[in-house]
Amino acid sequence: METALKGLPLQRAVQIGIVVRDLKRTTDVLSTIFGLGPFHFIEWPNRPDSKYSFRGHEEQIKIRQAFVQAGSLEIELIQPIQGTRNAYWEFLNQRGEGIHHVLFETPDMDATVAEVAKQGIDVLQSGTGIRPGTRWALLDTEQLAGFLIELRHRPGPSDGMSIPKE
Repeated sequence: METALKGLPLQRAVQIGIVVRDLKRTTDVLSTIFGLGPFHFIEWPNRPDSKYSFRGHEEQIKIRQAFVQAGSLEIELIQPIQGTRNAYWEFLNQRGEGIHHVLFETPDMDATVAEVAKQGIDVLQSGTGIRPGTRWALLDTEQLAGFLIELRHRPGPSDGMSIPKE
């Protein structure tokens, strides 16, 4: 069976996103038992120009995130804290904690989103990234792939990995 995403310019998988109810508990477990760390913590939105939309409508949310590198893969832990119209609360309410998405980089966000739209795949939520100049789009691929696919575009010289210091 051919998949709808065949041939799209996804450069590399760079992140696994995991939704959790208690960020501190989860990072403590991953640090003390499994030796992961150090974690970088951030609350989003983290800049005045941050944008977020859910199912095509601009919304206000607040999430806490923790990031850690595991080799070339980044693990993102997400705890929603304000606003209920987002894919993180939906995931917690429907499935509980767990792996939420796999993030792929794309060199052309608009073209990739337009191509998946032609194949019936909608953007579930989108926004500006925590890293300056980045944008992301979470595709509604759960029924198609069994999980959500997130796209990230990073401009020019951005490494897409540097997290602003708190």
